[in-house]
Amino acid sequence: MINKELFDFICRGNIEKSLYGTCIFLIENSKIEVLEETLISVCSHIGTLINIREISKLNDICISTKNLIENDKITIADYLILITKMCIVCNIYNLNHISKTGVIPVSKLREKIVDVFSEDFKLNTNGIMKFEQIIPPPDSEAYLLSLKIISSFVRIIKILEDLTSDDISKIELISIKFKNCFDYIIRKKYIIQTKLNPSEHDPIYFLWGFIEILYQHEEFIHSYYSLFSNNYKRTLKNQRIGLIYAAAVSIIYSYKRFISPSWNQNELQVIQKTKEISIELIKQVKKDIKSRDVYIDNNDEDNREDKKEKRIDGIGYIDKFIPKIINQRNISPTPQFQDEMKTISS
Repeated sequence: MINKELFDFICRGNIEKSLYGTCIFLIENSKIEVLEETLISVCSHIGTLINIREISKLNDICISTKNLIENDKITIADYLILITKMCIVCNIYNLNHISKTGVIPVSKLREKIVDVFSEDFKLNTNGIMKFEQIIPPPDSEAYLLSLKIISSFVRIIKILEDLTSDDISKIELISIKFKNCFDYIIRKKYIIQTKLNPSEHDPIYFLWGFIEILYQHEEFIHSYYSLFSNNYKRTLKNQRIGLIYAAAVSIIYSYKRFISPSWNQNELQVIQKTKEISIELIKQVKKDIKSRDVYIDNNDEDNREDKKEKRIDGIGYIDKFIPKIINQRNISPTPQFQDEMKTISS
């Protein structure tokens, strides 16, 4: 279960309300698992939008999310910094109106990726042995299909390895096609049995197997699978499917890391400001909770909306210290930030 309100705040890039809502969760420690599930869902949402130019930022976000979930100790600043980074990336895509992966009709999607799957490139014996954990038995109807998918992916990687910094547009096109291939295979609902998950025939496990066999050593790629599989059940598939789309883009990035710079100076300024105010912010939220009784009784329907409004009154405190995002949609694809030059007094 996620917190829809917080999820929406983050996906809209609203740093102030997202930070305030996160502080409430950190104070109400009994609901930390809801916060964690919400963070995973945000990572997945960004994964449906992400392109290779911004993938290094999502890699950072997913590693941080994974580490926070696995760490028994709650560090306030780490959570708030993560939320801020999520809002920054969401804002990039909100300003640029990027189409989500997973919404193009399958027939149209096939036209975009049909050239990827070739019969010309074959796996040798060593290659087949390397992927034996995800290749179905030879008598399976999906045996040849699985070999074709794997060999086509390997062919893409070999083409990618020969490209240089002068071929940025080609690298970007490959990342889009690779991501679309994953989308197509999943939505075609091929039945592919693997040794890794013999009871599951969903092709998403075949694709995760491919990723884990080749890239488990890459922390940022493995983090996507770690988040996907965290307390996983089938009903969560659609809620987390964006993680495998992002992992596909991340694979391309792993070969050509120059294509995706990390956080720029304006973004780092906002991240640093969040770190500076984290302790004062949590104190302010605790004060608000104590003075305004912001806990919402699920059975108190009459006062629910009134209390919700009171809960976000404290946003004004954050508003004084967090730099503002300036909408420069027609100037630059990267959001710029304005520091109001306020300092924190103890």
